[in-house]
Amino acid sequence: MNVTHEELRYLRTYQPGMVLNFRSRDSTQKLSKGDYTVMTIDHARKQLVLEDRKGRVRKFNPARLRPGADDSRLSLFERKSLSIIEGDKIRWTDNDHKRGLFNADQARILVIDTKGVLVETSAGKELRLSRGDPMLKRMDLAYALNAHMAQGLTSHRGIAVMDSRERNLANRQTFLVTVTRLRDGLTLIADNAQKLGRAIKSNSGEKASALEVTQRLKAAAAKGLSQDKDVGSASPASDKPELTKERVKPFEIGI
Repeated sequence: MNVTHEELRYLRTYQPGMVLNFRSRDSTQKLSKGDYTVMTIDHARKQLVLEDRKGRVRKFNPARLRPGADDSRLSLFERKSLSIIEGDKIRWTDNDHKRGLFNADQARILVIDTKGVLVETSAGKELRLSRGDPMLKRMDLAYALNAHMAQGLTSHRGIAVMDSRERNLANRQTFLVTVTRLRDGLTLIADNAQKLGRAIKSNSGEKASALEVTQRLKAAAAKGLSQDKDVGSASPASDKPELTKERVKPFEIGI
């Protein structure tokens, strides 16, 4: 799952059945390296009830994770059944730096036999994943990607889906990544073209610092006070709004 370290600090991020992986021992909460299945969520005690590989019950308090840290020791996964065949395009959902396998990077299934799975990495190298290899549990099909995973990738043609109601995703930055990943043709499916166009136009998608937000609020407040003064001293003729005609057509949609 694509969750940040900060999101891992909150109980609402977790659901029973998910798998929490520790790449190294957590001495503060006495949890060893390995996978733990989320059994239940104890909201009263603000902790998770986990089960390790041997069936032993463990307790974990996410709020005790240090805030603001870039802790790559933890990963959260959703357990699901995945069927693969030879020729499938896959993507990794975790990192294996020693073997050059990176989260969201793609590979192709070459051979599936009794020895395991032979894959071709994005670098063109062949790699055999034997039975029990942890990266066999860290893969997903790569026929559909979100815009963040698609960064750095290029394809000839594709189909993109954008929803104007997803306010944090319907922005110029996401739209730019989407349309620039394809060389020849793009079919864009949207819930409402005009609403999506307005959402993209009004939301840049860029993160702003607290100082930038404060300056914008001060500028907006100053502008509001200035407009109030102008309205009080303006003549009746100047109160009439200016009428403009604008046609919004930010992109073509093909279905």
